[in-house]
Amino acid sequence: MSKNIIVTATGDSLITRRMPDYQDAPFIQMLELIHGCDVAFTNMEMVLSNYQGSPVVESGGGNLSAEPGVAEDLMEMGFNLTAFANNHTLNYGEYGCLKTLEVLAELGFTCAGSGENLAAARRPAFLDTPTGRIGLVGCASSFATGQRAGAQAPGVPGRPGVNPQRFDTLFVVDQQHMDAIQTIAEKTGAEKMRQFREWIGFQIPPKREGEFHFSDRSFIVGDEFGIRTEANQKDLAGNMASVRQATAGSDLTLVSIHAHEQGKERWLPADFITEFAHEAIDNGADMVIGHGPHLLRGLEIYKGKPIFYSVANFIFQFELMQRFPVDDYETVGVDPSKTPTEMFDQIFKGGEQGFPADHLYWETVLPIVEFEDRELKSISLHPLTLGFGEPTTERGIPRKAEGELATSILNWMKELSEPFGTTIEVADEVGTVQLQ
Repeated sequence: MSKNIIVTATGDSLITRRMPDYQDAPFIQMLELIHGCDVAFTNMEMVLSNYQGSPVVESGGGNLSAEPGVAEDLMEMGFNLTAFANNHTLNYGEYGCLKTLEVLAELGFTCAGSGENLAAARRPAFLDTPTGRIGLVGCASSFATGQRAGAQAPGVPGRPGVNPQRFDTLFVVDQQHMDAIQTIAEKTGAEKMRQFREWIGFQIPPKREGEFHFSDRSFIVGDEFGIRTEANQKDLAGNMASVRQATAGSDLTLVSIHAHEQGKERWLPADFITEFAHEAIDNGADMVIGHGPHLLRGLEIYKGKPIFYSVANFIFQFELMQRFPVDDYETVGVDPSKTPTEMFDQIFKGGEQGFPADHLYWETVLPIVEFEDRELKSISLHPLTLGFGEPTTERGIPRKAEGELATSILNWMKELSEPFGTTIEVADEVGTVQLQ
């Protein structure tokens, strides 16, 4: 029997308040697109502990928490698949992480990407639909030290957290500047201290020939200056094993990765993200869903499978957070006596800089992807706006974009995708991906 499965996928659902049943046409049209799919994925960006648990210092941009009811609202909107693997998963400690997973399980909201230990966090999740069984692997490359899930050991429990996909960062310089870096390290005593830590067993030696470590950075000599990233091979092997497991037990396999890391521009993925996405498809994934940078990145069709390097924000309501711990205020240099609204007003200079000042953070596309027996049949892209320039209480809510704005969003997605060899035709406020 043929398996025809229609998938949609959104990026970050940073949803801080309940989602009313809006009656305006652009909102209803968006919901109709979502409800018309067999599988609807979104990234769960919120800890669903209602501020219960211990907030962490390294919050990844603020400790985020919301009441569990927001997950119900996402399901009402048509979502049935989510990942909880990002830089906010541990915002309210292990309690907040596990509480969120408990809430999602009770609602029947299929989730992957975190768990009580590494095996649980890396384990694929499965969603059964009338049209077929979907496997999901979720992971993140953007998270604070200590927030990745830990493996079980004999007599030692694992650690709750995120399924990691770590990476190495290499700073490429010419020989003249490498000589200068090594001289600084030697004359300041930094190299002597590094060698001692290596001798005593507390620091791993450089992995590559010619690699030099200084001030927690790795430098190599190259033809031109730049920053190169490479996927951590241990994490890559573990995640690819999960992809193969998901593929063996499903009719369609999706892989989610939360990755802020960029190339030379913020809308370009870092090298290791492309490496990871290609490996995922080589190991059986049918679609890779990227999110994290809060803006769109391009679409690549690799071996006949779609890689969305970032589907940007879907719901973006960070400005309506009601409370933050003192650590978050100190991180951004704001007096803790100020309200969250006053804090955002100060750091964004009344909306003149940061997220409120850049339309790219308030625009995205909703892809509708059709598969038949794992073969990609079609992709249409529908532009969404989150209300750039609207009052705080209005922006962050997704709606179908119209007119010149719709065309502008689609043309930007077209431009982002061209370097990957992807052609998108824009007509009648819809982008159609040309498949070879």
